[in-house]
Amino acid sequence: MLKVLIMEIEDFKLTTSRLLLRPHIEQDAAFMIHLNSDPEINRYTPDGPLENEQQALQIIGSLRSQFKDRKIGRFIVIEMQTQKKLGWCGLRYLENSDEIDLGYRFLKSEWRKGYATEAAKRCLEYGFQQLGFDRITARIQPDNAASISVAKKIGMRSVGKVFENDSDYLIYEILNDSYKAL
Repeated sequence: MLKVLIMEIEDFKLTTSRLLLRPHIEQDAAFMIHLNSDPEINRYTPDGPLENEQQALQIIGSLRSQFKDRKIGRFIVIEMQTQKKLGWCGLRYLENSDEIDLGYRFLKSEWRKGYATEAAKRCLEYGFQQLGFDRITARIQPDNAASISVAKKIGMRSVGKVFENDSDYLIYEILNDSYKAL
């Protein structure tokens, strides 16, 4: 069940005690190029480095379109006290499986500070409480221990495997009823 929410993309934000999550804007293109330029950050993703600003702007346009259509997206994560961009986190719709997918990616300098867990929890809350989703999944490569740890910390459990984009992925999920019980 999808609740109808009236909100403008320019006004949308999610917050935690430390973080602000907001939709991407064109001015985020340089940050996206920087984030995706580190091979260690992209090690467990089908994405490669972004080749130019035009490619980053196309991705931003796609993310903004998904927000306009579904009120979800991969959101820029900003540390509120410093206003530093840390990475992104958010939900997206997977057409091939008709699922809502949680994903996150952060600068290596921001790893092991709890930002991914904090942002992911807020995205689950938004998806379940504001949008009324019944189930949210995450696709994680089996050797990505850090992402598996985040998924477990936010209450997700492993429910299977899938082969996509020339890689094996574990499927983690959390149901709305399980989330409410946390």
